[in-house]
Amino acid sequence: MKVRADVKEYLYLALGVIGLILSYQFFASAISFMARTYIATSALSALIGFTFLAFSIQLFKLSAIAMALKEKEERKVS
Repeated sequence: MKVRADVKEYLYLALGVIGLILSYQFFASAISFMARTYIATSALSALIGFTFLAFSIQLFKLSAIAMALKEKEERKVS
């Protein structure tokens, strides 16, 4: 599947926001599991939350790189 170049950075940005929301939900569930003394489930939920957080940070970085490259190409053309 080929995605247009002007859509890529917004796709990365949207996926990054989704990953950030998912990480927040997993962190919140980890805290609630910890309050109910489900230690292993809490640790697994926190690990999944950190994974989604790292995923969203990488996607935000990719989005910034894609936007910078697009702006650089526009400056070069004009």
